[in-house]
Amino acid sequence: MPLKFGRLGVATKTYYVQKTGFPFYDACQLVGAMHLFFGSGASSLRDLRTHWELSGPVAGANPANYGERLKGKGLERVEQTTLAVLDELEASRGDIESFFEARPPKAEVLQRARQEGVSRYLEPAWQMGARSPDAAQHGVLASQRGLPSKRPVPEILVATLGLTQAALAYGNDEVTTVLPVLENSVQPMTPFITFKQRYQHQAGGAVSAVFAAVGILADLGLRYRIQDFAFAYHGGRGFYYSGLLGLHRLCAAFAGVKKFAHEALDYLERTRSLEKGVPLDLARLLADFLKNPSPDTLAAMARAKARVLVDESLPVNVRAAASGLLGTPVSIQEAMRMAEIRQIPPPSEALVKALGEVFRGEGNGDWIGAYIGLERADKPEKFYAEVAKILSRALAKAEKERKWLAKNLKEAMDSLSSEEVLSAYDQRTFPAHKTAFLLRVLASMKYQSAKLEAVEAAQGEEA
Repeated sequence: MPLKFGRLGVATKTYYVQKTGFPFYDACQLVGAMHLFFGSGASSLRDLRTHWELSGPVAGANPANYGERLKGKGLERVEQTTLAVLDELEASRGDIESFFEARPPKAEVLQRARQEGVSRYLEPAWQMGARSPDAAQHGVLASQRGLPSKRPVPEILVATLGLTQAALAYGNDEVTTVLPVLENSVQPMTPFITFKQRYQHQAGGAVSAVFAAVGILADLGLRYRIQDFAFAYHGGRGFYYSGLLGLHRLCAAFAGVKKFAHEALDYLERTRSLEKGVPLDLARLLADFLKNPSPDTLAAMARAKARVLVDESLPVNVRAAASGLLGTPVSIQEAMRMAEIRQIPPPSEALVKALGEVFRGEGNGDWIGAYIGLERADKPEKFYAEVAKILSRALAKAEKERKWLAKNLKEAMDSLSSEEVLSAYDQRTFPAHKTAFLLRVLASMKYQSAKLEAVEAAQGEEA
């Protein structure tokens, strides 16, 4: 049951937001209603399948403030319609309240024609586009020639208000608007949920949309129950559609994968505005993994990360960003958990440490050849034979140059016959074990060159 604000001696009201089945449009309605009716106050939310029930103290907000926020995003240059809708919102407030106070099903009576039209940023919310099986029969919110709206005007006005709160994700020439889809809340929650509202990534619209969602989740995920993210995609030449991003697994697991999620957010932030020509495979694989965590994608991320670390032609900040992604045992374990990889023999700490020390000692990326040999080993016997080969070669060299390393290498080689290593000789679990092993080795090779430190120091002075 929702929290009873009335018990506190506060006048309350209840409003009903009817669902249309179009995720982004419905998310806009819900967020808009929360803001319009409860302002900066608190409200409780119940999802009743066909509609939402919102209850809370009578408060209300000034729509003019949202127009100012919209201008702050810089959208008024291209979208005057939204500003006109916000002006109409205050003038029609009584009719709007009556509409949302009515219990569903609400009358689907077409309202008067809206001469100002519908915000072009809201229009895609009513189109499923290429991802829908009925793409040829998608609906529209309003006619282009001032004919009656396809939805009740109060609904469109409130949805437009919710639209102003969406995060904007830019990817090249694409724009995607993103909103969180909230779950039930029996505790009061304020609609003034604050999150960063502008994201950009050179890897494209799909990556920037995931970037925005992870950013919102990092801001809100521990305070509100978020089940997924709704989006509306605005491509070139009128190509647009809407739907759900499909991040429900990340949302459900967020409290237990915070370290990995924040590393992912940091990587996307640090690589968001790279120059053309810089490979972005790791960013795309990361976005794909966050949407659909799988062992194969995680293994591909390990391969891509190794290539970034070894590529001397890449900017040092790009290589450092890659080093920080899946850069700790904790975040690697969390990513493995997201991919539902369980009950695998853990990597030998002695071997991971020894290989990391060997690879760090080889300059100019000379370690990559040995690393690729490990990647290509498709059986446990071959994999650990490669490990033994790498360690024995390094040991012969270390006995002449680095006595302290030679001692560590001998201990690591002795562990090759330990029960800890022999337990990994299971072909069924070996692929996942190998991925975890290689990720741990890469994480032990922290990329923080003197050149990078000098660059970051110079950037700090310029700021």
